[in-house]
Amino acid sequence: MCEATAMIGLIGSAVSAVGSIAQGMAAASASKYNAKVQEMNAAMSERRAKDADARGKAEEQKQREAAAQLKGRQIAAMAANGLDVGFGSPLDTISDTAALAELDALTIRRNTAREAYDFKVDAVNQRAGATLSRMNASAQTMGGYLSGAGTILGGLGSAYQSYQASRIGSVTV
Repeated sequence: MCEATAMIGLIGSAVSAVGSIAQGMAAASASKYNAKVQEMNAAMSERRAKDADARGKAEEQKQREAAAQLKGRQIAAMAANGLDVGFGSPLDTISDTAALAELDALTIRRNTAREAYDFKVDAVNQRAGATLSRMNASAQTMGGYLSGAGTILGGLGSAYQSYQASRIGSVTV
C-alpha cells in the first residue's frame, strides 16, 4: 500500500511540475506579447517625432514667408507715402517686424523640437520596456522549469521517504 502512496505522490509531483512549467511559459508568452506591443509603440512614437519635425519645418517656413510678405507691404506703403525706408522710424519699424517675425519662426522651431524630443524619449522608454519584458519572459520560462524541477525533486524525496518508512515498518513486523 505504501508503494501505491509513493506512486500517487510521484504522479502528483509530476502533474504539479507540468503545471509550474506551463504557468512559467504562459507568463513568458504574455511578457513577449508586451514586448511586441512596446516595440510597436516605440515605432509609432518615432513616426510622430518625424511628423512633428516635418510639421515644424513647414510652419516655420510659412511664418517666414508671411513675415517677408508683411515686410514687403510695409516697405511699399511707406514708400508710397513718400517715406525713405533706409533710415529713421521707417527703418526701425521694418527692422522690428523682421526681428519679431524671426522670433516667431524660432519659437515654432523650438516648440516642435520639444514635441519631437518628447516622442523620441517615449520611443526610447518603450524600447527599454520591451527589453525588460523580454528579460522577464526568459526569467519566467527559467523559473517555470526550475519550479517544476523542484517539485519533481521534492516528490522524489517524499516518495523515497515513504518507501524507506515502508521498508522499516515491514522489517520490524
